[in-house]
Amino acid sequence: MKRRFSTALVLFVVAVVFAVVSLACGAGQRPDGGQGLLPVGSPAPDVFAADQHGAIQRLSDQRGRAVVVYFYPKDGTPGCTEEACAFRDAWDRFKQANVQVFGVSSDTRESHEQFAKENKLPFPILVDTDHTWANAFGVPSRLGMTARVTFLVDPDGKIAKVYPEVDPGVHVDEVLRDAAQLTGAALPTEPAGAGSAAPAGAAPAGADSAAPAGPPAGAAPGAPAAPPAAGAPAAGGTPGAGTPTPVATGIMLPAASPAPPSPSKR
Repeated sequence: MKRRFSTALVLFVVAVVFAVVSLACGAGQRPDGGQGLLPVGSPAPDVFAADQHGAIQRLSDQRGRAVVVYFYPKDGTPGCTEEACAFRDAWDRFKQANVQVFGVSSDTRESHEQFAKENKLPFPILVDTDHTWANAFGVPSRLGMTARVTFLVDPDGKIAKVYPEVDPGVHVDEVLRDAAQLTGAALPTEPAGAGSAAPAGAAPAGADSAAPAGPPAGAAPGAPAAPPAAGAPAAGGTPGAGTPTPVATGIMLPAASPAPPSPSKR
């Protein structure tokens, strides 16, 4: 009798622990009845939430433009700060491509407000304390913190691509390229935040561009200076226009079955 009671008690404790862990980690059950991350091609959920300023942001209001919805675990952690600042540094290029960016985590509005202020974030970060957005997209959570997963929504409101494996250091450039393909936007070819390289043969910084050209190497003393190369500006003149940036053509990104997210970098 005592052994039977002990066995029943152990089974009860195991069931309770399993239920608590499932609740803490998120079961991946979506409101639409699906399991796991929303797949490519499915309609994005019509959800809304307050941002760091208290303004209500509704996903369906963004129809006609591409939208990046990136989920992250917690304000102020190293990986989340790196990712947010990368989106910040590329913000002008996202706007140029007609792409809206939403950051989403389970932090409070006050936490978001402080996080955005400290890092000068120009885009909305949404308050998802009740995991409405995370559940709607099928994003799991662990100990109340949302996994690091990004979704790209096309201008028609459908999931165009899912990024379950996110490296905050390089993720933003990949998302920007994919979003520009969706919208057909013309973007600079260098990565976000990269400076413009000097053309080959350019004078070093600080050189006097107005100084006259000297005689060619090996020329006799007193020989006239060599004429400027064809197409080169005269001394003090204005250089000609550069090569036009190629325009990315709009394509539908290939459908792919997303893999479960890896443990977040925090």
